[in-house]
Amino acid sequence: MAIQIKNLYYAYTKEKYALKDVNLTFEEGTFTALIGETGSGKSTLVQNLNALLIPTQGEIQVDEFTITNNKHKNKKIHQLRKKVALVFQFPEYQLFEETVLKDVAFGVRNFGAKQEEALARAKEALTSVGIDESYYNKSPFELSGGEKRRVAIAGILAINPDILVLDEPTAGLDAKGTNDIMSLVEQMHQNGKTIILVTHDMDIVMRYCQKTIVLHNGEVVYNGAPNQLFDSYNEDMAIEIPALYRLGLSLKQKGIDLDLSKIKDVDDLIKQIQDWRNDHE
Repeated sequence: MAIQIKNLYYAYTKEKYALKDVNLTFEEGTFTALIGETGSGKSTLVQNLNALLIPTQGEIQVDEFTITNNKHKNKKIHQLRKKVALVFQFPEYQLFEETVLKDVAFGVRNFGAKQEEALARAKEALTSVGIDESYYNKSPFELSGGEKRRVAIAGILAINPDILVLDEPTAGLDAKGTNDIMSLVEQMHQNGKTIILVTHDMDIVMRYCQKTIVLHNGEVVYNGAPNQLFDSYNEDMAIEIPALYRLGLSLKQKGIDLDLSKIKDVDDLIKQIQDWRNDHE
């Protein structure tokens, strides 16, 4: 299931447009980063993807659903949110039930499932994010920050959306928490989910994402592969080039033949350096 965005505008007031003539396609099964400076329109865009916000002009097509300013076309939008699920920044702030299990089952019940089915799907989702049954009857407010984040994501996974949109899922987490959450997101992608990730962390973009979209002042200024973005970087993009990419570029400029498009993490860089050394011994 792909998302097609055509001539999308979104205005908060008559004079203030948060999005301007956005045309994009998110292909099924891809892992896409959505980046840009604060105020560039990232969060506004993702909230249009499942009709939490309605376009001022233009339209978004998701399978049989059309999101537009024409109310007659916006049919069964509630059901769209089973297809495209949005995980907000600090999603643990949305936890409210008295137990972890009830909280994760809530969304499933909200879409019409019976209690037994909702609990079964909640347990399956909790297992998938590494939360075992010893947590089921705990209050979600007793959990650590990383555990709360996992439970909140489980609540979305229990609905079983085709497309998962995550708005800064690693915000406020330490290095271990960030790695844990991104490993979970990567596993969801490998299991067939289409992932759209809003982030400021360029190391995450380099390591996990297949495609990168950059917004600046509500407009798309780049749409392509992460490494090509770093090659064509300009100051309007207001992003930070990953340290690993800068190191690889520096080594390449010193004569070490590296394929920067294949470097996702430190292990990739080390392997290429070792291969180059072996070829030159």
